Amino acid sequence: MSQAYMVRARELAAEVIGIDSHIDTIQRVLVMGEDLAERQSAGHVDIPRLREGGIHAPFFALWAPVYYQGAEAIRRTLDLRDAMQSLLKSHPDQIELALTAADIERIVKANRIAAFLTIEGGHQIDDDLGVLRMYYQLGIR
Repeated sequence: MSQAYMVRARELAAEVIGIDSHIDTIQRVLVMGEDLAERQSAGHVDIPRLREGGIHAPFFALWAPVYYQGAEAIRRTLDLRDAMQSLLKSHPDQIELALTAADIERIVKANRIAAFLTIEGGHQIDDDLGVLRMYYQLGIR
């Protein structure tokens, strides 16, 4: 690719909000205690690499493997949400929870990562819409 194309690509990237709609990395925070504010030697995502890659709004999937069922799947999801909260609380100058598209725009404008939280498996609500409503209250979309 020519230098002119690379320059233009960087210009375009600077004008848009980069979104990655599925990141499983919060598992590493929960299981291995990694600090995503620092570049990690393992895994694919941390805040320095999100910035370098132009990703402003990563969607962190709070994923519980299907061998967690019922209350255990809910517990694992809550543990992942708690791990995410520890990251948000430790680095408010770098990353903030986003609940809406407007939040994403505001957070990115402030030069922070706009973290959007999702769940990946239907089993994580244990057939209970009340659990889904509580996840929503915890900022999970």
